Amino acid sequence: MKQDLYPTETSPVHSAVVKLFYSRAARHLFTNAWYSLVSNLDRGAAIRFLNYGYASLNGDQVDLQEADEPDRYAIQLYHHTVSGSAIAGKDVLEVGCGRGGGASYVARYLQPASYTGLDICKPAIRFSQARYADQGNLAFRVGNALSLPFENDSFDAVINVESAQHYGDMVRFLDEVHRVLRPGGEFLMACFEDRSKDVFPRESLQQSRLRLVKEDDITANVARALELDGARRTALAAEIVPRLLRGVSHEFAGIPGTQLHTSFANGECPYYCFTCRKD
Repeated sequence: MKQDLYPTETSPVHSAVVKLFYSRAARHLFTNAWYSLVSNLDRGAAIRFLNYGYASLNGDQVDLQEADEPDRYAIQLYHHTVSGSAIAGKDVLEVGCGRGGGASYVARYLQPASYTGLDICKPAIRFSQARYADQGNLAFRVGNALSLPFENDSFDAVINVESAQHYGDMVRFLDEVHRVLRPGGEFLMACFEDRSKDVFPRESLQQSRLRLVKEDDITANVARALELDGARRTALAAEIVPRLLRGVSHEFAGIPGTQLHTSFANGECPYYCFTCRKD
């Protein structure tokens, strides 16, 4: 039945965990622990993307190879964030690459000369290094977004998709982005506001040395992607996550019926794509 597709958890344990998930003090540590847990639970490598996705409101879709079709909406978020910039033949860094699906997509389809994916989660980096070992222009390493392990002026573009809101100090991260970008290089970011952690990307960018070139409000597109992808996300949670944690996994996944999806759908949590430049 339709109401069973997006189950709503009502147990006291679930309610307590969701309150923890949205608490300002605990959410940073909880999020990092959750991503590490997912990497350890997903033995079948079913989860390659950790973002909420993007769907065109007029039905337009990105052309994909058949093997990439299951991750269409997550890929389309990368495509929308990155494809407006000419990165073919360039050196690209992605900060917060997660399980490497977006890095693999951009490296294969948009053909940068080199693409480096960096993440603080060691299990995710180990997964990516093994999964995408055959892609010659793609490499992964462990590192901290607030202290990037690269020399000044190392990259032509830096990408950040749905990761910066977890860093705790976005202004410091943006300083690091500015440092590792070459003059004329671009910073491409998809990020939503998170009032529980005082994350306001537009205000942080205004404080940075990066020049804002383009801003795109994609809140409705993200909410629509979650609706279109909800059944698949629910099935993945049932397959991978222990029943005790399934309710909070739905919150992390933004499955329709959760507080997170509602905050996108009603516009309470705005979601943006930004293109910035180092002059």
